[in-house]
Amino acid sequence: MRTAFFFAVLVSSAALAQGTEAPSEDAAPKGAEATGPEADAAKELVNKYLTSVKAKKWADATKMLHPQTVTAIAERKKRLGKEDHPMAPQAYEKTEHYLKEYKLKGVVKGPVGTFIVETAEDNFQVQEKGLVEGEMATYLVGKKDGKWFVVDKKRGETFTNDSVKIGYKGYFDKPAAAN
Repeated sequence: MRTAFFFAVLVSSAALAQGTEAPSEDAAPKGAEATGPEADAAKELVNKYLTSVKAKKWADATKMLHPQTVTAIAERKKRLGKEDHPMAPQAYEKTEHYLKEYKLKGVVKGPVGTFIVETAEDNFQVQEKGLVEGEMATYLVGKKDGKWFVVDKKRGETFTNDSVKIGYKGYFDKPAAAN
C-alpha cells in the first residue's frame, strides 16, 4: 500500500511539473520572423517607446500610443480612479513595478496589417524591492491614418489573430491589397 501511495505521489508531482518551464531567453514570437521596412518600423517604434518608458519620459511615450489607446486609458481613469492599463506604465511605477532594462526579441506579422513585437523586460518590483529579469512581453503595433502606433501590451503572453481582429476593430488602416 505504501509503495502504491508513493508511486501515485511521484507520478502526480511529475505531471504537475510538466509545462512549467519558462520559454528560453532566445525564444522568438511564434510564427516566422517578419522582415522588411514595415517590420523594422514596428520594431523601431517599440524600441523608442520603451526607451521613453525606461527614462520615465511619460509625455514622449504617450505620443507613440494609438489615439484609441489613449482614450481607453482616460476612460479607465475616469471609471476606476486610476490609469489601470498596460500602456500606462506611469500608473504602476511607484506602487507596483517599473522598467529597468529590455531587449527586443523578435517581430512577427499580425492580422490586419499589424505587427507583434516581443521583448524580454527586467522590471523592478516596488513592494518586493527586487528585479524580475527577462519577463516576456508583447506589443501590438499598427498603422492609423498612415502613422505607426503602439496599441497595447501583454505580459507573459502574446496576441492571437482573433484577439486583434475582434478586440481592436476599427483601430487600423485597411492593409494594402497584395499585388
